Amino acid sequence: MSNTQASLATLLRHLEPHDGRFRARWRSTLLESAFQPVLSITHQRVVGYEALLRVVGAEPGGTGPAALFARATPEAARELDELARCLHLANFTAQGITTGWLFLNSLPRPRPGDWPTQAAIDGLCRHFAFPHERVVIEVLEQRAGDEPASFLEARPPPGGRDFLVALDDFGSGFSNFDRVWRYRPDIVKLDRSLVQRAANGESHISFIASLVSILHHAGAMVLAEGVETENELMVLMEADVDLVQGFWFGQPHAVVREASAAAPALAQTMWRRFADYRRHSQLHEQVDLGEVTHVMLRGARVLTGGGTIEAAAATIFEHSDALRVFAANDQGEQHAPSIAAPGVGPPARLAPLYPDTNSNWSRREYFRRALAAPGRVTVMGPHYSLHDGALCYTAAIALDYAGATHVLCADFPPALTLREPPPDPAQA
Repeated sequence: MSNTQASLATLLRHLEPHDGRFRARWRSTLLESAFQPVLSITHQRVVGYEALLRVVGAEPGGTGPAALFARATPEAARELDELARCLHLANFTAQGITTGWLFLNSLPRPRPGDWPTQAAIDGLCRHFAFPHERVVIEVLEQRAGDEPASFLEARPPPGGRDFLVALDDFGSGFSNFDRVWRYRPDIVKLDRSLVQRAANGESHISFIASLVSILHHAGAMVLAEGVETENELMVLMEADVDLVQGFWFGQPHAVVREASAAAPALAQTMWRRFADYRRHSQLHEQVDLGEVTHVMLRGARVLTGGGTIEAAAATIFEHSDALRVFAANDQGEQHAPSIAAPGVGPPARLAPLYPDTNSNWSRREYFRRALAAPGRVTVMGPHYSLHDGALCYTAAIALDYAGATHVLCADFPPALTLREPPPDPAQA
């Protein structure tokens, strides 16, 4: 009998049938499985379940799985880790769940060769007749210093495994992008703390959206865990998160179908709720951009009529809360200083960036889009402003004046307020 088979046989001896499912006895502790649904926002349905370890009879605040692992020696923790995966697969397959991924937690391996290898997963999947491609191994957060360099050699290459790998707790504790580069996960799970922060402010929403974009470019799907409120879900949908799980969709339960009972109906309402959220959102990208267009066109008409950039800026400031106005040539070069709105000045901490003459904005998307469609106003953001170190939106329009093509730009705060609806420039 191979080592893998012997290990599996030992694990199976810990399992005890109970109420159509299984429990596992580890030393003096009785363990059971609980499952929580994972939903795809795009597909509006449950696409997987995370398996969670529970201590039978544990009181709130009492001894839980985390305490068991904390007290265990490295060898005992590895045994408990393997037993938990065996228990979860036994319970999941016993309930006849024939679709969706099964997320199985795995401790970060402290020694080379301890990664749950393809062979180890093969043994479990073969015994329980479970497809490899439905297994997602979740790697829990751990200090980088606790993973020796030889761990990288023990880690299977992305193309050499049939199961998926998820990186858990991203954005908390010791979790960072270094883990993304090393593990090359199929899924990155955003920690609950990031979800809470994103729901508490507009700038945080932008941060999460940018983070999701980076993780997508790293080749991973993004799963947000700990979703407890509708507002948190709406923010995550705005940020283009792929997968979600949390109490809002269902509490963990030993019976898979009980855990996901409420999820299908909620999933079918997500997009209707999101449409309502966007209509009532105070983000600039949800307001009527026609008013911003009118303001920018008024400024553009001043310039094409022979006026100065100062006069154009005064017109824009008169009708909006624009922060500053500036112009660049068709190469993106800004030679004249930006014109700040009354009461708006450069922060002292950014003094080395001033004066802002001889700047080049050709890399900015608003500049490229404006130049590609002369005479049309484009608005982009939010993005980081090098003028004041905060988020802003930038409106831009390409036009010809003074014998050359220029791009007139204006920065606006995220919460845009128009002083009055300006008349249509075509009728002015």
